[in-house]
Amino acid sequence: MSTPSVGLRARKKEATAQALQGRAIELFLERGYDETTVQDITDAAGVSQRTFFRYYATKDAVLLAEHARREAAMSELLVSRTGLPVRETLDVVLRDLVRDIVDRRDLVKVQAQVFLTVPALADRFSGHQDRLGVILSEFLAGELGVPADSDPRPRLLAVQVVRSWTVSILVWLTGGMTGDLEQMAADSLHLMRSDPLFVDPA
Repeated sequence: MSTPSVGLRARKKEATAQALQGRAIELFLERGYDETTVQDITDAAGVSQRTFFRYYATKDAVLLAEHARREAAMSELLVSRTGLPVRETLDVVLRDLVRDIVDRRDLVKVQAQVFLTVPALADRFSGHQDRLGVILSEFLAGELGVPADSDPRPRLLAVQVVRSWTVSILVWLTGGMTGDLEQMAADSLHLMRSDPLFVDPA
């Protein structure tokens, strides 16, 4: 009998967290990150600061909450890909990462603006990229049947995917977020796999 109520509470918590993040992003875009206070966010969301801090430890956390969710989503996706062709899995992972960005373009726009001006937050995003790479490389090591700590191939394959993702995001942002990010990412990965400059720079 308790399961439905537990599920309802979880959904309400998720809805509140998303509402707070949504209001914060709107204000960051309108006023700027530094100019927006937690009080501004809670006033816009119609909740108390106490409620805000129940979901986000700091204002920064509003921009970083996606990291844990994205890392968990990648782990779940990889479990579903166990035993399937590795190359196809790498393509699927890249598409999934890209679509996650496109679905959250307003958040990404704010993150890009803030990360350029707040080095500590940029470092947090770099750490997120590294964690995605570790999750993927450990999975690949298992699929390839090689040791994750001594064979460089799983890490190199993972880096190709994660860097294709981040580089294509930068190009997309520079172009005003108007291009086909999924195609940009696929093209970037293809370049790393086949372009003579990367195969033999001499």
